[in-house]
Amino acid sequence: MNRPLLVAVDVDGTLLDTEFDDVLGLREIEALDGVRAAGHVLALCTGRNLNSVRGLMEKSNWDPEDLPMVLLNGAVVWGGSPRRKLSCNILDREQILELVRLFREHDTVPMVYGTDDDGGVLHHESRPLNDILGRYIGNRRETVGAIHTVDDLTVLPWEQALEVGTIDLEPKVRALSAAIADRLAGQVKVINTRSLLGGGRYFWAEAFHAATDKGRGLKVLAAECGIPVARSVAIGDNYNDLDMFAAAGFSVAMAGSPDDVKDRADMVAGPVEKSGAAEILERIARGDFPPAADTPGGRIVA
Repeated sequence: MNRPLLVAVDVDGTLLDTEFDDVLGLREIEALDGVRAAGHVLALCTGRNLNSVRGLMEKSNWDPEDLPMVLLNGAVVWGGSPRRKLSCNILDREQILELVRLFREHDTVPMVYGTDDDGGVLHHESRPLNDILGRYIGNRRETVGAIHTVDDLTVLPWEQALEVGTIDLEPKVRALSAAIADRLAGQVKVINTRSLLGGGRYFWAEAFHAATDKGRGLKVLAAECGIPVARSVAIGDNYNDLDMFAAAGFSVAMAGSPDDVKDRADMVAGPVEKSGAAEILERIARGDFPPAADTPGGRIVA
């Protein structure tokens, strides 16, 4: 390949096995750097917010100042040179309050993620937490901070936020998501992702501005860096990556992905615990991946 690719890589479950690790491995870092050194544009496309990504990169001792990022499943996109915020989709006060009420009605604990301009603080109510949500909040408090616990989210002086979300058992999450889609149709998009904790029984319900998903974020980056989105490679592991898979020229799912996510990808990489994503990135850096459109099964235009 003699023209650059846009390579979009998820973090949790793809670069990082979050059941055991909270720091990027050496092989992953070297593979990421290798893609950049080969002249391609590398971007992190993650459900994490800016505070969380900064914390991970600081702990990993890897922090390229020009690294493009699609954050909170596409709610915020950073890119350009110098790096700047390219897009930001926000929820307004009435949407936040209505979402909090809906989360409560379905017996779930809402978390509200503030904007980066407001410090990127995660707010949640002082209510009993299920084991998986409690583990998530505890880990975040230890590794990232910027958590505010309150008795009642509806009394805070909201002007804007990026997300209202929770983690709970799948039946609760499905019912809540359906209610949000009915009550806030056209205003809000709900993204359901299988939690990497809890043996597959727990899911995220994340409500964003309706224009939010990783696929749209990828298109924003492609336009900014002047690389056709058809010349992008997306690597991920979960349902929040499907919009990115649909937008990209070539998609790679991790071996540990749900079966219906693997079915929507062009190929399946090795498992995260065996550095499956790093192996794909190393092949991209060497120039022997992905296949060109003129080869059997190819998708990327050489």
